[in-house]
Amino acid sequence: MDNIKFLSTLFLVIVFTHIVGTWRSWYWSLSWLDIPMHFLGGFFIAVFFLWARKNLPFLIGKNNFFVDFIIVLGFVALVGVLWEFFEYFLDYFFADRGVMPLSQISLQDTLGDLLFDLIGGFSARFIHSALRGFKANS
Repeated sequence: MDNIKFLSTLFLVIVFTHIVGTWRSWYWSLSWLDIPMHFLGGFFIAVFFLWARKNLPFLIGKNNFFVDFIIVLGFVALVGVLWEFFEYFLDYFFADRGVMPLSQISLQDTLGDLLFDLIGGFSARFIHSALRGFKANS
């Protein structure tokens, strides 16, 4: 997971799929698409954080499995909540005026989005730990 090519490719897949999905109205015609996109978004954010933690000098510190786990999920949750605010503002300024369909259909949709962000982040941290052999200091 330390490979910048993996991060770049995953990011481009997410961005490309989101742009095309929005442009072609896939999010509204394929209601299930939202789930893997949020999962991949959470997965990407967690992998990016883990990569940054290892490779950026100002984030270097003592690694601890449980502390990193909480920080990774917290970072994923923060980005997920910020994304949901972004969707709220899109709905407020554009969907309410008929320019585009609603991004946030209901509270259940919003909470589901956040749940899949966290499941993606958890999965990334779990895979990272498995690749490291579940070392306490991974």
